[in-house]
Amino acid sequence: MKHTFFIIIMLLVACCAMAQQAPLWTKVIPKAGNQTYMYLCEQGVGSDVKEAYNVAMTRVFQSTANRIGQPFDSGKLMESLAHGTSLEVISRTYNIPINKVCQYDEQLSNGNYRVYVLCQVATAGNVAPLWEPFSQCYDRGGEERNGIALLKSAFVPGLGQMGKGYVGEGVITLVGEVALIGGTVGCYYVAQDKLNVMRDPLISYNDFTDARTTYNTCRATSYILWGTAAGLYVFNLIRAASMKPRFKDGVVFAPILMPSDAGVMPGVSFSINL
Repeated sequence: MKHTFFIIIMLLVACCAMAQQAPLWTKVIPKAGNQTYMYLCEQGVGSDVKEAYNVAMTRVFQSTANRIGQPFDSGKLMESLAHGTSLEVISRTYNIPINKVCQYDEQLSNGNYRVYVLCQVATAGNVAPLWEPFSQCYDRGGEERNGIALLKSAFVPGLGQMGKGYVGEGVITLVGEVALIGGTVGCYYVAQDKLNVMRDPLISYNDFTDARTTYNTCRATSYILWGTAAGLYVFNLIRAASMKPRFKDGVVFAPILMPSDAGVMPGVSFSINL
């Protein structure tokens, strides 16, 4: 009982340690989906989260303004942020297109806070950026992400690959696994049916021979299909744990406005990046 309790405590500690790891985007900047914008990650340190956030966002605006050649006053920006002015209003005021997509806060050992912000920023001052959705704000890096993908693919083959952005491979793996297992089950029932025919004491020799041939063929085929399914399952686990994640979403849902008789109506766009 004591050993079981100790193991549970150790697992809880390990889970808490994993939960405290910074998201992957704080270490590796994602790639933009089009040429009109790029991702920028900045961090700030302050006595509280708000102060650290203001420092980080000031750095984002400063870096973007310098790159696109836009005049910028960091003092006024800090004042606007301190008063809670929205980023949309600030971006419009300074004519610096910025879209914040993620934020990660952590407390330092000295009691201060560090805030990371991930923003989509314009690549040029004369081009209107086309923002795209980014849903990987809480993805952890390295081993934790690989472990989650491994667990997903262990329960549903191909799901780990889909979670990492490889939707095409994940779908092919899932369909292949279902087809192989379905074929194995089908061959098993056909073989059982022919076995029952062979056990009929009144069956003719020709019918017995045909049933035995079909039975042996189905048994051999079921072994081959089962072995192939097992091999594909193991390969699926290896791929889920080893492949590098894509930052661009594999499956993207985004709200859109669609034309209708009444003018426009809300809808949802669906896209798959293979």
